[in-house]
Amino acid sequence: MAKPKGEQAEDWSFPDAKDMQGWLEREIGDIQKAAELRIREATRFVNEYARGEISKEQAEKRHYAYSQRWGEVIPGVMRTQGMTDDEIIARLDEARDPRFVDRLLQDPTGRAGRKRG
Repeated sequence: MAKPKGEQAEDWSFPDAKDMQGWLEREIGDIQKAAELRIREATRFVNEYARGEISKEQAEKRHYAYSQRWGEVIPGVMRTQGMTDDEIIARLDEARDPRFVDRLLQDPTGRAGRKRG
C-alpha cells in the first residue's frame, strides 16, 4: 500500500542506545496497557455471564466483539500447555511470511536489496 503523499516511510533505525531504550520503554508501556485493557474487557463480560447478569447470547456477542477488537493474543499461535518459548516463536514466525522474517534477521534495517533511486 502506498503512503499518502508527503508521508515518509517509517524509519526503524536508532541513532543511539538512548533512543533504543526510549523505544523499549514505550513498547513495554503499550504492551502493558493492551494487556490491562484486554483483561478488563474479557473479565467484565465473563463475570457478568457467570453472575447471570447477561444471557448466553449476549456473552457470545461480547466474546465475538472482543475477538474482533483484539484479535489473537499471539498471532498464529494457539498456545498449549507445555509449549516452550522457542515453539511459540517458531509458530509466530510461521504465521508470517518466513522469507520476511529471514530477511529481517539478516538485515534488521530492511534496506538490503533495495534499489536506490
